[in-house]
Amino acid sequence: MKKFILTTKIKFSIVLLILGLLTVDISAQRDVVTHTRGKLWETLISNGLIGSAGAWDYQEVTGLGFYPGFKGYYFPNDEQLANSPDKVTNANFHNFRSGPWIIAKNPKSLEPPDFSPKDKDFLMYHASLTPTDYGTIQNYNPWEGVQNFPEKAGFNPLLPEEMFYNERPTVTGITVKQRSMVWSVPGYSDFIIYDYIFKNTGDMVITSLNKTMKYEQTLDEVWFVFHTGISVSTKGILNFHYDPNSFISSAGPAGGFGGYGGKPGSDVYQFENRNAGDGKGLLFFSRDYNGGREPVPWDLYAKKNNWQDILKLKPEWLPELQDPACFGFVFLYRTPFPGASSDPFDADPAYFSIYNDQGDNFKGKDLDFNEYFGFGKFKPPFFYDFAKHEYQRPNDGTLYAWYTSSFGPYKLAPGDSVRLMVAEVAGQLDLKQVAMGDPNRTFPDSSIAAIIRNAQAARNAVKWGYGSKVNGKEIFADVPEAPPAPNVRAANASKGSDTAVIAIQWDKLAEEAKIMDGANKVFFDGANDLSGYRVYRGSDERGIWDMIADIPKGEFHKYWNAEAERYEFLDKNLQFGFEFYYYVEAYNLVPKPWTSSNGTLVNKLPELRSADINRTELTSAKPGPIDLSKIGWDVFVVPNPYIEGDANHSFGEPNPRKIEFRNLPEKAKILIFNVAGELVKTLNHGPDERGNLAGSVAWDQQSDSGLLVAPGLYIFVIESETDGTIGQRDTGKFMIIR
Repeated sequence: MKKFILTTKIKFSIVLLILGLLTVDISAQRDVVTHTRGKLWETLISNGLIGSAGAWDYQEVTGLGFYPGFKGYYFPNDEQLANSPDKVTNANFHNFRSGPWIIAKNPKSLEPPDFSPKDKDFLMYHASLTPTDYGTIQNYNPWEGVQNFPEKAGFNPLLPEEMFYNERPTVTGITVKQRSMVWSVPGYSDFIIYDYIFKNTGDMVITSLNKTMKYEQTLDEVWFVFHTGISVSTKGILNFHYDPNSFISSAGPAGGFGGYGGKPGSDVYQFENRNAGDGKGLLFFSRDYNGGREPVPWDLYAKKNNWQDILKLKPEWLPELQDPACFGFVFLYRTPFPGASSDPFDADPAYFSIYNDQGDNFKGKDLDFNEYFGFGKFKPPFFYDFAKHEYQRPNDGTLYAWYTSSFGPYKLAPGDSVRLMVAEVAGQLDLKQVAMGDPNRTFPDSSIAAIIRNAQAARNAVKWGYGSKVNGKEIFADVPEAPPAPNVRAANASKGSDTAVIAIQWDKLAEEAKIMDGANKVFFDGANDLSGYRVYRGSDERGIWDMIADIPKGEFHKYWNAEAERYEFLDKNLQFGFEFYYYVEAYNLVPKPWTSSNGTLVNKLPELRSADINRTELTSAKPGPIDLSKIGWDVFVVPNPYIEGDANHSFGEPNPRKIEFRNLPEKAKILIFNVAGELVKTLNHGPDERGNLAGSVAWDQQSDSGLLVAPGLYIFVIESETDGTIGQRDTGKFMIIR
């Protein structure tokens, strides 16, 4: 046996090699983008992954099949926060890990050491298996993005509102061109369309070199597979499960209604149009519906004793529904393969399987799709066999399903390509219904109807855009654009009176806009086609809205504020101290006939309305400041007493611990003491960031050190810092009860 001695030079070379590998790993940072324009939010990674390899981790703060998306949502970044009694999780993640595979059988591959062509049983690229070799280069190409919004200059109605594009070579010699498309138009905002072109370019990735080499060959048998894991709202809308002895070790998903390990749950699957031959591709989805009831009985975690109260957005409402949603994918287009329908829109896979993550097996091997289903445990022949079989597990509601759809076999000569279009799609009840509850369990089928309707809208989008070109580039989907959302702002308009008022103002953008269609004709002319504006108010950040005004075109003049050069609606049905979101919707009741980008004439479109993308920040009505020199001190605390969880003695969500000091002068300092005489908080009152003056200031019951104060009696001292009354003081007391 030969002995090898590491010389200093060799040792140094090994160090450089290790550093080089580390450098490659660092340079292999994947480019990540997130669709947030529509109601469905999703994260895309430049290796082709839809979602995240770490979907089980609490460290995800972007959308992973997040539906419905909204700005300002809260999601905990660790188990401790997830199980905190003070936090409510409002992020609904449905997608675990999705993306395409390419499996080429009996190809030639450029193999070391001389990288000459050699016979290979299989070559495989994937985007959705556990984090292993993806079969592409590590320095991934970045995403190219297009933002094409109707509110902005240069808007082109024939293009999607948000589009991301990426191109990546693979070990198979097939280059993947991926494009995703999103709209905010109501009725077309519940899906994301993914357009894949798989082209035999001969650009073969050599993973050991992290580069491509050119080798053209005819691939006699190629399979294109779409693989996805779905669990409807695994993270839930709130967490009332926890281990009282250890928050950190308590990693039970918020909500936790699904089954696990063969135990009963509420997650079930459904699929439509399998081999229907009706020109509609396969739709599959998971669904959940708990009806606002307590978690499954086998759950080992403790339950918070107030979980039902936490579920109530308003005290008079019933417990909020849990997970009343459907989430899945629908195939919109595929290049026909031997034995399949010649209609490319009849996009059914050759094989379709549904497995459970826990307990299921294939060919005698246990499957754990989330942690172990990858090249670390299985080899390409296993995945080839797995892709070519049909199986649907018993539909017993246990945890989350993994769907595998296989298209093929295809024969690809150099330059040949295959196109596959699929939409990620979701559907659920109206959010206000969700928040109000459903004691009789009468709503579960509504979310099914919603996802089927949204899947059809995605099909229409493709059929309306098929074969069209915009600026010389092929665009494969199109939808009719709604009037643009006017620019909206809201501000306190109480003007020092006893009446709480918020002024909502918006511009004439929807009236001044002109939108052309695919025939280059005016489809929407705001000066003629706009029917009216609707004003909406909501206190819930998810988007639970009440319409507070419907202003038809004939009444626009009544709401024009000449000084502000904007429309203005005064919301007067309010109480001081409560905060609200607002948005204004522009709508067109009877749209004109519309010609899509590929020349399809659509005569009867439903009402078109702008999206809620123009929502304001939280705005509250505040009393104006008092004049001490004329009125004198009259400071009071609201609520007093403060009683936690009592609707009559607290503000409730979204600021359940808010306490307000009212009837303040323009500028003042508030000192809050406990009964022991210890200063716990100092508040400074003055003009806001816009220079507006108010007569109140809010306190979140946190001390100067950032800790929640204890229940009990508190004393306040208010000192004026307003010119003419500087140094004048007033005192009072209030009670906090928990």
